[in-house]
Amino acid sequence: MALHFPLFSRRPVFSRADVRHECRIDGEIVLTEKMVSYEGRLINLSRGGAMFRPRLAYLMHRRGDAVQVQAAGLALVGEIVATTPLGFGIRFEHPLSDRDLAHLLACGNAEVPAARP
Repeated sequence: MALHFPLFSRRPVFSRADVRHECRIDGEIVLTEKMVSYEGRLINLSRGGAMFRPRLAYLMHRRGDAVQVQAAGLALVGEIVATTPLGFGIRFEHPLSDRDLAHLLACGNAEVPAARP
């Protein structure tokens, strides 16, 4: 993830290092410190993170909470880095492998990009 500082801008421009894939993968998120879990759905996914939409009607603002996302038979460890009206933005502790990303996208009715030679 690179930050760019244009000459006359006050805020850094964020550019994403990994491609986001739209998906619909049912799962749950566990707040590891409190051992509280919420059912929901991953709505987009990249190697470095995901957006998780809980089934709750009201989202509490969270940031910096350690979490474990459980979806499609995988347990992904990460941290909540943002709360938006869409859900919780999660950055994974370790980037997803090609195999895990393909498995999740196959389970989530998303298109897996063709591998380049």
